[in-house]
Amino acid sequence: MLMNQGESDYTGKLERAAQLLQDHTGPVVLVTHIDPDGDAIGSCLGLQRTLRFLGKNAQTYASVPRYLNFLLENEDEILPPGVVLTPETLLVVLDVDSHDSKRVEGVTLEGTFPNFILNIDHHGTNVRKAQLSIVEPAKAACALMVAELVALLGVAFTRSIATPLFTGISTDTGSFRFTNTNSEVLEMASHLLSGGADLGFINESLSQTPHHMYRLQAQVLGTVEFLHGGLTITAQVNTAMLETVGASWEDVESLVGVIRSAEGTELAVLFKVYSEDSVKLSLRSRGRVSAQNIAIALGGGGHMAAAGVTVNASYAETRARFELEAVKEFSRVGMGSGL
Repeated sequence: MLMNQGESDYTGKLERAAQLLQDHTGPVVLVTHIDPDGDAIGSCLGLQRTLRFLGKNAQTYASVPRYLNFLLENEDEILPPGVVLTPETLLVVLDVDSHDSKRVEGVTLEGTFPNFILNIDHHGTNVRKAQLSIVEPAKAACALMVAELVALLGVAFTRSIATPLFTGISTDTGSFRFTNTNSEVLEMASHLLSGGADLGFINESLSQTPHHMYRLQAQVLGTVEFLHGGLTITAQVNTAMLETVGASWEDVESLVGVIRSAEGTELAVLFKVYSEDSVKLSLRSRGRVSAQNIAIALGGGGHMAAAGVTVNASYAETRARFELEAVKEFSRVGMGSGL
C-alpha cells in the first residue's frame, strides 16, 4: 500500500492519497478534533461528499457544534463519536494529529490501530506517524488541502462539496482577514465560488447569533483586563455565566474574536474556566507574537495566529503560567521592554 513515508513532496503525497482513496473498497471513516470548528467540519463534509459521489462507503463521526448545523444536508450525515473500526477500515483523520489521543474525537486510538491511517493536517506540531501523513503548515486551512485533494480525485466542485470547503477556509482565515490569507487562499476561494459555494448563505448562517449570546457577551466583557502595557487583552467565562444565560460551552468560542479587535493589542486570550482545576485558553495573535509558542509551552498547540491549550490547574495558577510564557514571547520578538 503506497507506503513511502519518507517522501516529503506535498503534491506527491496528495496524489498518493487520491490513488489510495480511489482504490480502497472498504469503509472509510472520517474523524477530526474535539470541539470541531468550521475548518474541521467543512473538511470532513467536503471529503465525505466527494467520496460518496465516487461510490465509496464514507462516514464522518464528530460532535457538530450548533452554529455549523447549517452545513448538514441531513441529520445522519455526521454521526456521533464512538465508531468501532474494522480491519478493512481506512481511517482519515483531518485537521489534527492522528496520534494525539487527547485531541482526536470519534474513535479510540489507544491500543490497536486500523490497518491504514491517512492524516491530513496543517499544524506544524503534528508528529507525522500515520501510514500516510500529509502535513503542510504553510496551508491556511485543512479545507484548502482537502479541496486540492478533491480536484485530484477528478470530482468537480458542486454547491454540496464547495460550500463546506469554502466555510472551512473562510473560518480559518477569519473571513479572509487574518495574515494567513494569501493569493493561494483567494484563488481556491474563487474556484469554490465558481463551483457553487453559496457565499451569502455561508456568511448569513455564520453571523446568526442566539439571543442568549448577547447576555453572555455582556458578562464576559465585564471581565476584560489589559496586561503587559496594553499588549494583551484577556477575558474569562465560567460555568456559572453559562448557566445564568442558558448557554453552553460550544457558544463561547467566537468571544475571543470579539476581544481580539481591541486597539493596540497584540495578543488576545479567552480563559474558559471549566472547573476548579481545568481551564482552556483560546489565544489569538495579530501576527507579531506567536500564539502557538505560548500554547506549546503550556502543553497545547495550534498556529502562530490562533492556538489553544487546556491546563489542568486552577484559574489563578493557569493565568500565572500564561503571563510568564507571554512575557517570554514578547521578549523573544523584542517587545519585552518595560513588561
